[in-house]
Amino acid sequence: MPNSDVTTESELLGELAALRSELPPHDPQLFAVLYQVAKHFFERHRFAEARPLLDEALTIRKLGLGDDHYQVAESLTHLASLELACRNHAQATKLLVRAQSILEAWPDRKAQHASVLNQLTETLHADSKYDDAMTYCRKALELQGGNIHTANADVTRTRNNLAALHVARGEYYLATRLLKLNVQIMQERGVVNDLSVATALNNLAEVFRLQGQLPEAWRQAVKALWLRRRVLGRTHPQVAANWNNLALIRFDQHRLGAAESLFRRVLAIRKRHEATQPALYAATLRGLAEVALAAGRSFDAEQMFRQAIEIYERAAGPKDVQVALTLTHLGQLYLDGGQHGSAQQTLARAVEIQQSRRNIKDTSAAFTFNTYGRLHAARGNFEQAEGFHRRALEVQRLMLGKQHPDFAATSILLGDARVSRGDLAEAEAAYRRALDIRRKQFGDGHPAVAEAMQRLAKLMVADHEPQRAIELCHVLRTRHQVTLDHAPNLHADVLGTLAEAEMALGRFGDVESLTRKELLLREPNRTARPAESLPAWERLTNLALQQKKLDAAFESVQQVVTLAEKMHGGNHPNMIPFVDRVVGVRLARGETAEAEASAERVLKLRERKFGAASDELMESLENF
Repeated sequence: MPNSDVTTESELLGELAALRSELPPHDPQLFAVLYQVAKHFFERHRFAEARPLLDEALTIRKLGLGDDHYQVAESLTHLASLELACRNHAQATKLLVRAQSILEAWPDRKAQHASVLNQLTETLHADSKYDDAMTYCRKALELQGGNIHTANADVTRTRNNLAALHVARGEYYLATRLLKLNVQIMQERGVVNDLSVATALNNLAEVFRLQGQLPEAWRQAVKALWLRRRVLGRTHPQVAANWNNLALIRFDQHRLGAAESLFRRVLAIRKRHEATQPALYAATLRGLAEVALAAGRSFDAEQMFRQAIEIYERAAGPKDVQVALTLTHLGQLYLDGGQHGSAQQTLARAVEIQQSRRNIKDTSAAFTFNTYGRLHAARGNFEQAEGFHRRALEVQRLMLGKQHPDFAATSILLGDARVSRGDLAEAEAAYRRALDIRRKQFGDGHPAVAEAMQRLAKLMVADHEPQRAIELCHVLRTRHQVTLDHAPNLHADVLGTLAEAEMALGRFGDVESLTRKELLLREPNRTARPAESLPAWERLTNLALQQKKLDAAFESVQQVVTLAEKMHGGNHPNMIPFVDRVVGVRLARGETAEAEASAERVLKLRERKFGAASDELMESLENF
């Protein structure tokens, strides 16, 4: 709906009341004021008050013009806008399909017909029905002459929609071409302060960000911000969205201080509009929480996630998809922090919400399933982990297609689960599928390509091909040095893979130096994400035992136990192999009494896991 004029609410309501007192019900003269009052309520997100007015306006047009008049189609689009704002996608789609069927019988209303098709495209896009949306978008372009290069505002909207659908499919290079064309045409037409220019620049910046072209994304996003701020002022919600895009770019560049400052600027603006747009305020809190988490401030992140959940629950109810999404982020925090009990409780609720939806229509469910799968993998339940990753893949296949980068990301998680179950051939197929998708959609220089290459190198070590793993890691470090410099976790993963390969070849001299460099990169996140440092300390323990450096082995194994206890809790059965390792190191050091105390701890853990009469416990007693 267009912006309303400056008439006050009391004046509008007074005018409507006066007309109602003078005119019979459903008089055509009521229409203009009904629509104006409805528009006033709509812009203030008072949808319950706007709906009956729009219904009445539609009835007036139907009674005066008949069900199949083009002005009835126009009124249907107004109602569809309201339904979309309320996230009633199915009802909005139904209204728009009816509107476009009416307009098919009015060949002289092509511009209006194309506009309805574009609105239908946007509604289906919001509902994640990308194939249907693409069909209607192409029909809109046909009505507008079929030339993608046409320089008018209507085709500009169609190009924007077409670009958005290419983004949804992960076809970023096609989206970039369309958005650049939009900017070029608008600039050639001399459009300087048009908000549509800011929208095109903003969309272009987002595509560059998704492609990993962050400096170019920043340049376009800054242009969009200043243009929109000149037109709308400093505190408009759309200006907040521009600042939010800049914050995301800085976050992707790992410039956490700058990202946090920008998110707080967004939060200050959105706080002004929290009463009418609570979801945007909560989304900003979630972004701030991600920054705090990346900076190692887990407690701050947890509090912000919880605050966001409370806002979403008040605004939309406890079963809303945004509640599930934020619970998943919180569960991921607990998972990475080794708090598996809290992660289980939080993610189980997120999964329950996702599964309670009759027809999953967005990829937030895939994120929830993948995170729950990661929790199962961390707890050694690899079959369950694989099951959830496959469910995520199915959602992404239906929603995004099999060439989308998100499909590639889940393929990597599925590969990880297959490695843990010993199926290296299927794991390699999953990793290579992910690498192919990422190369196609991002190009060879993207960080996501480097991540897939690292997974393949790690698989080569597991598959007893350490020399191939070393060669691949050297290629990775040469081609992606800039990426690794800005992605410490990925750099640490590469160093860890190199160290494992050198260890497999018996070249112990390089293992310790590589592992120490890896741990240095992981140190900022050691408390928040203990699972990441655990393999490195286990490697140092093995190395020290190989070299008969028993003091160093004891120091390393203590670090292993500390990290494992943070992940599982001291009395969890998952502690058995870690405490067993302590027994072995203490015996090697000749510390019999201390080894006996650790062995008794193992016995209690085994009894807790298997029962007092189990074969596993009897075997442990014999060894003891």
